[in-house]
Amino acid sequence: MKRVDLVRMFTEWNLKAFDGELPIPEIRWNPRLRTTAGRFIPSRKKSIIEVADYLQEEENAELLIRDTMGHEMIHYWLWVMREPYGHNSAFHKKMEELGVSRYNPVPRHRPFKHCYVCDHCTQQIWVRKRLKAAACAACCNEHSSGKYHPQFKLRLSQENLEPVPQQNEASG
Repeated sequence: MKRVDLVRMFTEWNLKAFDGELPIPEIRWNPRLRTTAGRFIPSRKKSIIEVADYLQEEENAELLIRDTMGHEMIHYWLWVMREPYGHNSAFHKKMEELGVSRYNPVPRHRPFKHCYVCDHCTQQIWVRKRLKAAACAACCNEHSSGKYHPQFKLRLSQENLEPVPQQNEASG
């Protein structure tokens, strides 16, 4: 697998969309990113743009990486200009101008691993990480003014099964 040259891609975007005025930040692959395609980390010393490593395995990898780089560079550009650099109106205007995406089209979601049950209402709640002290949000809302109550504590029921991917609420 040929790795995309992120610095070259940054330079191309910089010349094309930012008049070559952006100083080159630290640019790197991040093998831990899964649901997000990239991120911008501001710093007075050396800002960082990270791109999810797994994008290189996708069928249209270069397009996805280019899109991600453009998106993160808008955050960086706003930050360099000392403007708010979140997903605000200036960000969206530049995003449309560049033709880049707001959301990652190919997130990698981890499967749910643990099933907890509320003994009061029998609701099953699937989660990715084991919970410490959590209670059924529905029961706490209905019977305890939305506050944690040990009567509605969730009980670990099953582990390492392939559940239906739905999200439920747990409080606590």
